[in-house]
Amino acid sequence: MLKLFKLFALIFLPSLLAYGEPVNVLFIGNSYTYVNNLPDLFRQLAASGGKSVYTDSYSPGGYAFENHLKDSTALAKINLDIWNYVVLQEQSQIPVIDYLRYHSMYPSGRSLDSIIKSHNASTIFYMTWGRRYGGQQCIDTSCSPVFTDFFHMQDSLKSAYCELAQMVNSSVAPVGEAFRRAKQLNGDIDLWENDNSHPSLKGSYLAACIFYAKIFGQSPVGLGYTAGLSAEDALFLQTAAAQTPLIAGDNGAIHASDFYLYQNYPNPFNSGTNIRFALNRRSHVQIFLYNIQGRLIRKILNDDFPDGIHTINFNASDISSGVYFFRLQAGENFLTKKFVIVK
Repeated sequence: MLKLFKLFALIFLPSLLAYGEPVNVLFIGNSYTYVNNLPDLFRQLAASGGKSVYTDSYSPGGYAFENHLKDSTALAKINLDIWNYVVLQEQSQIPVIDYLRYHSMYPSGRSLDSIIKSHNASTIFYMTWGRRYGGQQCIDTSCSPVFTDFFHMQDSLKSAYCELAQMVNSSVAPVGEAFRRAKQLNGDIDLWENDNSHPSLKGSYLAACIFYAKIFGQSPVGLGYTAGLSAEDALFLQTAAAQTPLIAGDNGAIHASDFYLYQNYPNPFNSGTNIRFALNRRSHVQIFLYNIQGRLIRKILNDDFPDGIHTINFNASDISSGVYFFRLQAGENFLTKKFVIVK
C-alpha cells in the first residue's frame, strides 16, 4: 500500500509543481472532515487567494486518533514524506469525556504527532465544535458532564485541544472557536446539519476559512470562492474566521491575554497533579478545593502572580478518592474545573 502511495506522489506531484510548488496538506479525521469535502473546500478557497495547494484525506466515519494510529492506510499516507502539514481531527465526543481524553486522545495524539514530525511535517490539531444544544456525551460507559448548551461544550473542547497542542508543541486550527465567534455575531447562524452535530455547508466553509488563516497567516476576508453560498454569507463567515482568537501563535495555546483555567493533568490522579492557569494582568490568585457537595475542603493557593501562564503542583495524598472541584479566583474573575482522585 505504501509503495502505491509513493508511486502516486512520483507521478502526479511533478505536474502540480509545474504550476508553482504547492503547500501539501493531509487531513486525517472522520465524518466531520468528510462531510462537504472540507479538504477540497480549503483547496478551492486557497486557489481563489492565489495559493497553490495539494490535499489528500483519510476520514472513515467515527474514527478516533486511536483508530488512525492502528490503521495501515492512515499511517501509509502520513509516511509519504511529502506533507507540509498533517491535520488531525479527533472523534467529536472523546475530548469532552475525561477518561477518554486522558487515556485515548492524549496518548494517541502524542504518538501520531511524533510520527508526523519524524517525516518533517507539522501537525495541526483540528479543534471541532460543541453540539448545537450541548447535552451529555457518552461512549460505552464513559460520559461527559451534562453541557447546558453549545458554548458550555465548546469550552471543554477548547481546553482539550489546546492542552494537547501544548504538550507536543504543535498548533491548533480553532474551528470550534470560529463557531463560537459566528454565533456571537449572529445567534441565528445555522452551522450544523439536522443531527445537531455534523457541519452544514456554512460550518464546513467556516472551517476552510480557519485553515486558510492558520496555514497562510492571512485573513480570508475578501476571497472570491464561496462554495455556492451567497456572497453575503461567505463574507460573514470569512469575517468570523478572521476574528477568531488562537489563529496566531506557534502552538495554538491560550495566551496571556486570556484569563483561563486549564484542566489539571493528569486527571484522574492518585496523589499529585498539575494545575495551570493564565492571567491577563498581575493578580492576587486563590484556588479553592470543594467536594461534590460543594463543601470547601481547603485553600490550595493564596499568592500574587504576574500576568502570564503559571503551573502549580497540588499534592492530594491525604485526600480520599472522589470527585472534586477546584476554583480559580483572581479579583472578580473566577473559573471552575472538575477533577477525580482515585486511590
